[in-house]
Amino acid sequence: MSVPQQQKEHSHDFRYYACINLWDNGETVAAVDVWRCSICHVKGTELRAQGLNNLAAEAGFRELDGPDSNWLVFVCGAEERLKFELLNLHVGDTIKHECVEKSPPIRVGSGYKLEDKNDRFHKIESIENYLNETLDLALPRHQ
Repeated sequence: MSVPQQQKEHSHDFRYYACINLWDNGETVAAVDVWRCSICHVKGTELRAQGLNNLAAEAGFRELDGPDSNWLVFVCGAEERLKFELLNLHVGDTIKHECVEKSPPIRVGSGYKLEDKNDRFHKIESIENYLNETLDLALPRHQ
């Protein structure tokens, strides 16, 4: 029985795959560079933002997605200035986050959306929906 190509051990061959521009109030505040292995299709990412120095000392990606995880942009709008981060998460994971809202644990629900549909101060978006496009970090306004 042969092992499918993506399950065989190999040295990853990463190629630049896509970019997502992150917008806040009409301005680009960051970009996510997405790299994908041409053999097994796992993705590694890099978040580039002004003032952010996240360059690793080692070559390669510290974390890769897998068949049951997804790269998500987590946004907190509880304070005057939006905060955001790029996370690799599974459905059911809890996001470690503290903010002025003292909200209950923030969990990733099905479809990589927030489990708590009434949370007005946070959101998560899968990068898969925004490859080579713009993701607006603004939170939906509730009446």
